[in-house]
Amino acid sequence: MAKQILRLSLIALAALAASAAQAQSSGWTLMPALKDPNFKPEVSIAFTGNRVMPDQGANTNAWGLDLNMNCGLIQSPDKRIRTHVNFSRSNKGGVQGTNWELSPRYTAPVQGAPGLSMGVGPSLGVFQFDSAAGDRTYTGLGAAAGANFRAGPLYTGLDVRYHFTNRRGGERLDPLTWGAKVGVNF
Repeated sequence: MAKQILRLSLIALAALAASAAQAQSSGWTLMPALKDPNFKPEVSIAFTGNRVMPDQGANTNAWGLDLNMNCGLIQSPDKRIRTHVNFSRSNKGGVQGTNWELSPRYTAPVQGAPGLSMGVGPSLGVFQFDSAAGDRTYTGLGAAAGANFRAGPLYTGLDVRYHFTNRRGGERLDPLTWGAKVGVNF
C-alpha cells in the first residue's frame, strides 16, 4: 500500500507540474492571487485533533490548526484547488513533536450534498521531535485526502495523510495521520 501511495503522490506532482507548464493555453491560471481581479481566497481555519501512527515508534495524539484557502499560486479552470497548511503538536512519554504539512488539493463538491466536498493531492511535511535523547527532524513526501463541510461560518472536516520520510539514525518515520477538524469560514 505504501508504494501505491508514493506512486499516486508522484503522479499527482507530475500532473501539477505538467498543468503549470500548460497553464496559459488550457485555462489554468498561474499566480491567480496577483493576476485575477476576481480572486477570493475564501479562507477557513480550524482546530484539529489527529491520530499519528508512525511506522516505527508509538502512536500518539496531536492537536493543531488547519488553515486552508483557494490556491493563489496555481488554479484549475474550475477553481477547485485549495491549499491546506497543517500545524500540529504532540507530547507523549517526554517526546515533543511538531509537524508542518503543506498540501494543495483538487477539491470537488459532492453531488446531492450541499456544502460537502472532497479533495485529494500531494503533501509535503516536516516532522520534528525533541526528547532527552536528542532531536530529530524528518522531511516527507506523501498524499492527503479529505472531506470538508461548509455551512455559512461553520467549517468541519476529516483528513487522512501519509508521508514517506527520509532516514535519520537508520530509521524512518513514515506517519499515517487521521484527523478531524472544526472551525470557521471567513
